Amino acid sequence: MVQAYKTGKVLVQGKEALEFSRNVIEPEILQQATIGYEFLIHPEYFKAHVGIDECGKGDLFGPLVIAAVFVDPQTAKDFIEMGIKDSKRISSTRRLNQFALEIKKKTKYALLSLPPLRYNELYEKKFKNLNLLLAWAHAWVYKKLSLELNDSPRVLCDRFAQPWVLQQSFKRIGADQLLEQKTKAESDPAVAAASILARLTFVEELAKLSQVIGLPLPKGASSKAAQLAKDILLRCGKDTLRKVAKIHFKTIQQNFADRAL
Repeated sequence: MVQAYKTGKVLVQGKEALEFSRNVIEPEILQQATIGYEFLIHPEYFKAHVGIDECGKGDLFGPLVIAAVFVDPQTAKDFIEMGIKDSKRISSTRRLNQFALEIKKKTKYALLSLPPLRYNELYEKKFKNLNLLLAWAHAWVYKKLSLELNDSPRVLCDRFAQPWVLQQSFKRIGADQLLEQKTKAESDPAVAAASILARLTFVEELAKLSQVIGLPLPKGASSKAAQLAKDILLRCGKDTLRKVAKIHFKTIQQNFADRAL
């Protein structure tokens, strides 16, 4: 099955999707070969390195999760052949689970999950800025993983702020010369794998918080999420809200400006 969208995106599904893409779409439509030629097009994918990505920074409820994954040439090849990609392009939790199991089998990784209570404490008492908190967390998982590897390989991160923000955090752990930042870094197999581990952990932790509070906590930071936060505050109090929500979000501050949270 082939679905074409107005955006220019084409979705190919079915038993012979790979062959169809290689034999029809690439030569006749794109007029360029990419599938199976990643080693020539992106040789950097196949050099030993660590990829880091996060999940939860734009979600009012739930933790902030940062993951780091190490790949060597063989692991990178395996991940590409498995179809590992940016987790935002994977809608199925079952599929996330399958990929995560394979990632954990094949390589070493590190995770940092900051539940809302800990997140709020770090934000308010130490960083007072999301990008600074994120940069610290990226450096933390890299250091943890490098200790397990007994090595300090190159590290690739998505560029989420001005370069100096991440640079200064990695400088504190003596790894600033190993750091590379670029936009859309999720195309790299190590970063894509990290995004999967981070998203799956976020989804699992959000589900646990939902069970504790007895309400399904939504993803994102919509007006619906803000209204739910207000309901939780009125029904359960600020201590409960701080356990499930990121208090510095504008949707919280604007709605509860008259309350000390």
